[in-house]
Amino acid sequence: MPRGDSEQVRYCARLSYLWLKFSLVIYSTVFWLIGGLVLSVGIYAEVERQKYKTLESAFLAPAIILILLGVVMFIVSFIGVLASLRDNLCLLQAFMYILGICLIIELIGGVVALIFRNQVGLWRSYQPCVCSHPLCVCPGLQTGGAAESWADNPSWNIHWAGAMGTEQTIDFLNDNIRRGIENYYDDLDFKNIMDFVQKEFKCCGGEDYRDWSKNQYHDCNAPGPLACGVPYTCCFRNTTEVVNTMCGYRTIDKERLSVQNVIYVRGCTNAVLIWFMDNYTIMAGLLLGILLPQFLGVLLTFLYITRVEDIITEHSVTDGLLGPSTKPSVEAAGTGCCMCYPN
Repeated sequence: MPRGDSEQVRYCARLSYLWLKFSLVIYSTVFWLIGGLVLSVGIYAEVERQKYKTLESAFLAPAIILILLGVVMFIVSFIGVLASLRDNLCLLQAFMYILGICLIIELIGGVVALIFRNQVGLWRSYQPCVCSHPLCVCPGLQTGGAAESWADNPSWNIHWAGAMGTEQTIDFLNDNIRRGIENYYDDLDFKNIMDFVQKEFKCCGGEDYRDWSKNQYHDCNAPGPLACGVPYTCCFRNTTEVVNTMCGYRTIDKERLSVQNVIYVRGCTNAVLIWFMDNYTIMAGLLLGILLPQFLGVLLTFLYITRVEDIITEHSVTDGLLGPSTKPSVEAAGTGCCMCYPN
């Protein structure tokens, strides 16, 4: 190869190395800062929550989720920053493998969610109207009239048992919600979440509105005006009227049909699951938005590892041609897990 062409190839290789290094440093630093921010918010929220903590289950604490997510993002991204700055092959490979494992797990989760959605969709389409206390299944396509949206009709509730064995999962969610309801007025974190979910998804309680009997103030044997009632966020609302905080008075001990025009009788567990099923395209878009940056990170790291290995090989070949008496290159001698910036 002519000397001019060799120099041009060397220049292009050097340029690609610098571009990949700069891109990976920026990529890792951005997610490192995001991870630190998420971790800080989670720690602050948990410190504030501990001041009023009565809820034993950490499942319902968003602060715990933020802390875990922040720790993972912070550590993994820091590995990426350190590896890209030091050209450490061991850390680069660890960073790439961790991102790859996360990517595979999320892809598997997406596939499982798709299968779950199809199974539930088939079950919903072909089941006749069945009502058994306290649940009632009545798909719109089976009524003889126009098909209605499940999310828009608050009187519908779904029994999900039999659809891919989801009964245990739903029981787990309902049990955690009931434990949260027991401390509804003592745990501000849970109270805000529950009020938001009940208003936005037009639902009440976990399994249904009777879950509110678990709260000492809403139990039918309790003294006071809240006895045997539900919070006002369970009630049908008219935006033109002043909010009546006692609209759920004496509803827990009544049958569903007698209160379905006053409060939302379906549970929030089913309501949220229905929303996810009916808005699967939005969830798929969010999943894609999470997967693409990780795929970009895996690709950048793989290409960068390739360039670093090429430079190591080039140094090794050059040192071999210069002869054994020549002092070895510092960078080539420090390859592998201890390699620094190659010249």
